Amino acid sequence: MIYFLDEYLLAKNSSVEHAALKRLALFKQFKQPVKILTRDYDRLSVQTLRELGVAQTDVRNMFDYFQHVPADRPEKAVHNDEINLPTMDEVSVDANQSQVTNGDRLRRQVGYIPGTVGHVYYQNFLDDQGNLVECDLWDARGFKSATQYFGQDGLLAFERYYDLRGVPVLDIYYAGDHAGQIQISRIVLKGQTLKEDHEFDTLGELFSYFLDQLATEDSETTIFISDRPGIGVQPLLAMHAAAKKFVYIPINHVLTPDKPRQGELDGFIQPVLQHPQKVDGLIVQTPQQQHDLHDRFPKVRVAAIPAVTFDPALTARSAAAAASKKILFVGRLSPDKQLDQLLRAVALASRQVSGVTLDLFGYGDEQYQTAMRQLADRLEIGSQVTFKGYQSSLADQYPQYALLVNTNLTDGGPLALVEAQTHGLPVVSYRFSYGPSACVIDQETGYLIKQGRVNDLAEAIVRLLKRPEQSQQFGDHARALAQKQLAPEKVYARWQAFLGLDS
Repeated sequence: MIYFLDEYLLAKNSSVEHAALKRLALFKQFKQPVKILTRDYDRLSVQTLRELGVAQTDVRNMFDYFQHVPADRPEKAVHNDEINLPTMDEVSVDANQSQVTNGDRLRRQVGYIPGTVGHVYYQNFLDDQGNLVECDLWDARGFKSATQYFGQDGLLAFERYYDLRGVPVLDIYYAGDHAGQIQISRIVLKGQTLKEDHEFDTLGELFSYFLDQLATEDSETTIFISDRPGIGVQPLLAMHAAAKKFVYIPINHVLTPDKPRQGELDGFIQPVLQHPQKVDGLIVQTPQQQHDLHDRFPKVRVAAIPAVTFDPALTARSAAAAASKKILFVGRLSPDKQLDQLLRAVALASRQVSGVTLDLFGYGDEQYQTAMRQLADRLEIGSQVTFKGYQSSLADQYPQYALLVNTNLTDGGPLALVEAQTHGLPVVSYRFSYGPSACVIDQETGYLIKQGRVNDLAEAIVRLLKRPEQSQQFGDHARALAQKQLAPEKVYARWQAFLGLDS
């Protein structure tokens, strides 16, 4: 069995999770047994997976495993009359939270799963001073999953998790640090007797034990691929059971992008590069990063494998879209994306081309988004710029745009660049490590611009918007190359070879 190690799958996911989901679909296409493993506790997973179009049996969660929850357990509603509310108390029902009172005293609060009508999500218990002392947590699959207990300071002190019978299986203790923030101080995984209990200090240690259990239960070779280094590297290195271990690096491996062979290593990736003998290989998205890593760490096996494959069913950009003035950005909305420079480039382009618009898809810090909206207003393009929010799939959006622009400072290989090309969009991007140089042929499938050259960025945008025939040619060339280089059978063959899978 092959497992992809991830922190979570949420309603809003980063490129790390999107890459894992694309890889899941690819491996399943070629009948390779595979699952995504998620570490974090999630009571709404059944809803999230449905919205993502992912089968529940394709994902295994660490807490579900220890709580003995079947992977295919369906969603089930629990209502007020099923949670033993006191019969003598008065229940004031509201859409989001009901209040349970005895005279003037508020005794309990019952909260409901967002978007549902009365499906119980939690039940708070309050003392006679109105302080929260206890909270039952209900899973969307219809069972009480955990109970939280709070101290006199109102901070979380203890959590107890149950199996489907209500038997405690896992305890987590918390303590405050010097900054007043709570931290996990002790984890107890319960056995049949006290002597069979297992104790851990961190979630990472529990996750490593989880991986050991899965590998031990597997009758064949187990392969783990850590997708998010921050939660996967240390647990992999700490494993005791026999398994193949790989680390997928979705980011630049150094903190100084211009010094890939001398710069300070990213703290999450550093352990695996210091102990290369403990893993079977690293996977990156671009040959450039592969070469940089190999030159600096010649003993490490590194493969460059694309995160995106070509699907001939994807809609190609039309001639009308190529002739439009619609610009697209896709990515996290954060300062390292340098959206201020993108907005300034669009403002400059608008002076030469009428009707230019910019749509930004993604999520991020609200304060940063507000600052970018204010900047757009100051540049007098506020009415031309739309923050479209997050969408889990943009397959229907890409074909509607003339081009995609990327102003990242650094990355491990932006998915959006390649996704746009599979739909036949030309790309205008800053040069950075890593990604653009691997997928954009300058002046053939788009334009590559030196970092910080906003005027040059604007001129490249103008050239494509003023010359729809050239834009169409660039886009067609990009799509043809993607079809040739990113064919699913070619990408999967590279995975087969590097992981040592049977043909």
